[in-house]
Amino acid sequence: MLLADGLDRAAEWLSERPEEVRVVAVDGQSAAGKSTFADALADRTSAAVVRGDDFYRVMDEHARARLSPREGIYRYYDWPRMRDEALLPLRAGRAAVYLPYDWDSGLFGNQRVLVRPAAVVVVDGLFVSRPELRSLVDLAILVEAPADVRVRRQLARADAAADWLARWDAAEQLFFAEISPATGFELVVCGSGP
Repeated sequence: MLLADGLDRAAEWLSERPEEVRVVAVDGQSAAGKSTFADALADRTSAAVVRGDDFYRVMDEHARARLSPREGIYRYYDWPRMRDEALLPLRAGRAAVYLPYDWDSGLFGNQRVLVRPAAVVVVDGLFVSRPELRSLVDLAILVEAPADVRVRRQLARADAAADWLARWDAAEQLFFAEISPATGFELVVCGSGP
């Protein structure tokens, strides 16, 4: 499904459930277009946005490099902290306040993130469709893009190292093949536009 069609379908689905807080998980492999889709959906629905990258786990880089793909799925991101500090409060109609991961220092940032409550909460990031979070998610959307498009986008990022991308890609492939396959998403959209 094209990105614009996916936005229309997601917005329509959300409009049919106005009486409750609705959480939308926007997942997909790196550089597939998750953030682009999440931001467009948030603009259209006045949603609050939680960035999965804010919950990257503070960890010694040597320890991170030794993780197997399966271990990486469970250890790269601090999903229990995302659940407790962001999703549970927002789902209950309260603000979420948390310290984000600082990608420059590899530690927590100094400025707390405040996400105000909203009727729609969009959670944008890799592994946010994980089974441990699905009970809090009302609509799961997978954003896909061809491997060559994703690699081009990854390499354009300043922090893209080939050895890290290979490990990262192995964890992503395992996650979407075994843990959260496309058949488990309510919507699958194409994020391969320009």
